[in-house]
Amino acid sequence: MAAGAEAGRGGVILIRFDRGTLLRDQLGFTGLSTLIDGVVAQTNELASELVGKDYDLVRFDWECLLLVLRDASASLVKEAAENLFSSLSDRIYDVGDDAVAVSVSLSFAHFDHRFRHEDELLLALIHRAEAIGMAGGNHMGEARPGISADKAISSADHMLGLLMESLRTDSLKVVFQPLLATSPEATSESYQMFPRLVAGDGRLLPAADFLPQAREAALLPVLDRWMIVHASRLLRGPLREKRVRLFINQSEALLVEAERQDWLARHLESEPMLAGRLVLEIPLEDAMAHLSGTVGLISICRDHDVGFCLSHVNEQSRWQLLTEKLKSDFLRMSPGFVKRLTQDPDLEERFFELSKQVREQGTRIIMPMIEDSKTAASMWRTGADYMQGNLIQAPEDTIAI
Repeated sequence: MAAGAEAGRGGVILIRFDRGTLLRDQLGFTGLSTLIDGVVAQTNELASELVGKDYDLVRFDWECLLLVLRDASASLVKEAAENLFSSLSDRIYDVGDDAVAVSVSLSFAHFDHRFRHEDELLLALIHRAEAIGMAGGNHMGEARPGISADKAISSADHMLGLLMESLRTDSLKVVFQPLLATSPEATSESYQMFPRLVAGDGRLLPAADFLPQAREAALLPVLDRWMIVHASRLLRGPLREKRVRLFINQSEALLVEAERQDWLARHLESEPMLAGRLVLEIPLEDAMAHLSGTVGLISICRDHDVGFCLSHVNEQSRWQLLTEKLKSDFLRMSPGFVKRLTQDPDLEERFFELSKQVREQGTRIIMPMIEDSKTAASMWRTGADYMQGNLIQAPEDTIAI
């Protein structure tokens, strides 16, 4: 099942006889067995026509059959379910001296990362077929994995499944939070783009909920690339004529894996509309741990007029590095620093001195997590170039220029 989910192939069809108890009582177990044998023969014939020998048909219980299509495409699984339902609905079966017409409640499901083991898949199929039966039967429907937000948050396994399937099907959602420019001379509207997972109940899960699972499963590089590709789609598509700059976070994989930097360089070369409109953001601690890779990334950004931002900077950071090896276009201060700056007047003066040289080289400073008016007033006094936080505007799913 896991291999099929990874490839987006394979699925299962559950055939449940409507009024199974009545059929059993009317036909007896011998007659019912004869009826099921006829359905099995018909199902085998149809499955063979569609997928050859690459399937398994098993009797799940006395009123259900299970057809497993091991390597069928998603569209073929659905086609098989539709054809099988139509075929069973049209057929008359000979049972002893009588003829029997049956109806079925049929459910089908694709192999999917959100089904974390076979039991979840089977239960979803059974519940879907039972619901069809309770509504009168003689119908078919898809059994979809339903991982609620609460279920995902309480289970790392389910959170990982939701993330893997969202990446495979390109169904992540993004939200945008504006950066308020403190200078009237700013020529572009700037937004930070955040990924969100869509749970089965429609709730959006923030990155903080799924990044630990992504890191443990080595999926951060996949998420990094998805964010770059999605930003490219937006900037060449609906935002093409807008004066918008997008900030997107990247992980240390972009600093330590040469093939990822090679891919980035090729991608930026093929997407010239990203010039001056995209900013790649890396945590300072990752940059310091991989200086050579960071210098290489900065060089790629410079070559293609893409911005570079270091995040989680504070008063204890090595500011000299920020004027030498790690010259960046933007510095995003850490939320903890913003909080301390609001509470400690002496830190404000120290920050002016620390940041003087990076400001002179053209680096712009972002103050995040502006959640109240007191913090906002304090940040204005620091001369920050940008402020960001829910007081200014919470993340939204669209950009309004």
